[in-house]
Amino acid sequence: MNIIKFIFYFIGLLTVWFFASCKSSNDKDKTVTKTSDKMDNGFVRKNDTIWFYDIVLNNVDPNTFKIVDDYFFKDKNHVYFYETYRLGKDFFTSKRKRFLLLEKADPASFISLDYGYAKDKSTAWYNNSAFEVDDLESLVVINQHFLRDNKTAYLDRKRIKESDGISFELISEHYAQDLKRYYYYLPFDDTYVINPILCHYESFEVIDYQYAKDNTNVFFEGDKLQEAESKTFMMISHGYAKDTFHVFFRDKILENADPFSFTPFKENENSLGETVYAKDKNGIYVNDKLFIETDVVSFKILNEKYTLDKNGVYYHMKKVKNADPLSFKVFPHFMGDADAEDKNHRFGEGKVVE
Repeated sequence: MNIIKFIFYFIGLLTVWFFASCKSSNDKDKTVTKTSDKMDNGFVRKNDTIWFYDIVLNNVDPNTFKIVDDYFFKDKNHVYFYETYRLGKDFFTSKRKRFLLLEKADPASFISLDYGYAKDKSTAWYNNSAFEVDDLESLVVINQHFLRDNKTAYLDRKRIKESDGISFELISEHYAQDLKRYYYYLPFDDTYVINPILCHYESFEVIDYQYAKDNTNVFFEGDKLQEAESKTFMMISHGYAKDTFHVFFRDKILENADPFSFTPFKENENSLGETVYAKDKNGIYVNDKLFIETDVVSFKILNEKYTLDKNGVYYHMKKVKNADPLSFKVFPHFMGDADAEDKNHRFGEGKVVE
């Protein structure tokens, strides 16, 4: 009987020890969670310290630390810009991190405007740099390149001359307007360029990303298209347009082209945009050039580079020597050093390679 009591007593002790151990383990886990708090964007709170990935932020107050957005963080005393980036020499193997103090930023009034822009009570900021605006209180961001306030519009933080900020808006991928004028903008190297369009404001209309017109003029990328008649001007396709008297390829007139019979080839649908073909009653056109050498009736497009007719094969409008038009065929891409062949030879960029 004493043995049975002892066994029950021993089992009871084991049960108490087991639950006590589990509780102790759970409490320990909770303590770890409290001392290591993972936040967004690579930030971690460890005990009384904030880390940015593997960088300890020694001068940041952990109690007032706040991530503003994907570009800025702050505490009660300071505002910082932060980023991760890669360098070309080790782009795929190393992600670098840095944070920079915004010396004169006011943390209490500092707010995000998105796209790396922000402002406080006295300054506009882009990443880690301050820039000037005319009316800070009304400053808003349109996208990563354009901003406006109630006085002025800005492109890449530079004032758009004589713009009306309060009415400024982007109306398409390349056009903008305010109450006074229309603008055409496009990327140039690493920056955007914007220019006012000298047009009749009330009658102005955008045709496509390059063409526009008003009641008297046609414009190509914001500049007046010489000799174009506004009333009858219309797009054709693939960079071609026309009016009653002329055919245009982008901003160039196709001399002697016939507007009534002018037709682009369906094969242009497969073009990457560098070379397109068209025809009229007078001949074949490659972009803005008349292809004088070719026979219109037997002309055939093989790809952007190669064409043929009954008389021969052509590479960028130049006749390919020793090519047989009856058996000539192009490859979908280079195969070794060749991009075409006929029954006798292989060709690369219009020349025999074997």
